[in-house]
This record gives sequence, C-alpha cells and structure tokens, in this order.
Amino acid sequence: MRRNVLLAVLLSVSLSVAHAQVSLYVTSSSSRFSNVASGEIITYQTTGNIAEEQFDNFWTSGIGGGASLRWLSLGPVNLSFDLRGSTQPGTPGADTALAGLKLGIKPPGLRLKPYVEAAGGYMGTRTVNVNSTSTYPYPSVGGTLTNHYAGWEILGGIDYPLIRFLDLRLIEVGAGRGYDILSTSTPDITALTINSGLVFHF
Repeated sequence: MRRNVLLAVLLSVSLSVAHAQVSLYVTSSSSRFSNVASGEIITYQTTGNIAEEQFDNFWTSGIGGGASLRWLSLGPVNLSFDLRGSTQPGTPGADTALAGLKLGIKPPGLRLKPYVEAAGGYMGTRTVNVNSTSTYPYPSVGGTLTNHYAGWEILGGIDYPLIRFLDLRLIEVGAGRGYDILSTSTPDITALTINSGLVFHF
C-alpha cells in the first residue's frame, strides 16, 4: 500500500515536471538604494587631515526583465526557477542580476495570481562624487563611483491574466540588502524595488 502511494506521488510530480512552462517578462523598474558610498571629504586641520566617507540615498528608474521556468505544479501551487535583472542607467543608477525560486498560487475562483520569491546575486550602483576633495580610490569631483555588491532580495507580486499567453504584472515589491564584494569596511546597503509590466507564457 505504501509503495503504491509513493508511486502515485512520483507519477504526479513527474507529470507536473513534464508540463514545465517557460515565461518571459519585461517590467518598468524603480529602486531606492540607501547607505551607498559616494566619495569622501577631507577636512584640513593643524593636527592632521581627517578623511570622512560620504554616503548617499537615491531613487532611480529603468527597465527590468527575466525568465521563469515553472518545473513543479501541485494543485493551485507551483514552483519556478527565476532569472531576473534590471538596468537603471545614468548616475545615480544601478544594475542587478539575480537568480531565485518563486512560489506561485492560483486561488480557486480568483483570476489573480499572487507569488513570492527569494533571490540572490549581483547588485551594482553608481553615484556622483559631489564633495570638494577626494583621494584614491575615490574619483575626482564630479566623477562616478561604482560599487559592487553580493546581495539578496525577497519579492512579492500579483499577476492578472489578460489572455491565455499574456499576464499583466500589476505590482511587484521587493526589499533586500547588498554586501560590498571588494571591501569589508564598507557598510551594507539596503534596496527597495517596485516593478510592473507584462508576462508572456510559452
């Protein structure tokens, strides 16, 4: 009896995997980054010069996108592997490239499709050094400072099906942290993202 139940479960999972679905999405993407290193200011004193690191908080907007592979479906619940990225050009600006697992739910009787996701990967930021003085490794006044982080993000959103192969991503909100890859002395940054767009199913 136990063996039959196990075989039935394995068969159900195998059938779900066999019907894996690929989805591609494109979004508008807005992000707020906080505590981002932006240069330093040097205070000249008779007892010695003091260099104080400066930090910036900023909003930036651009585009995002990604691909999801839904590889497991059990009733109203499905699990997907997700690759996502965004670029918010200019200075200040940012770029991200993350991979994660997405858990989706299709509540019976509702057209809405909520989901949550945990992702990790790369975050990069660009800020302008607006201080009056600066020394290596910071850029000169008006120069761009680029920071590289290993980061994670927890996201949640809601999709609304328009037609069989197209969903409207009503909203997606995420929050996470970034850890400087090249320096252990640089404080962590926090990131908040707000996205919306279209999802294409294949």
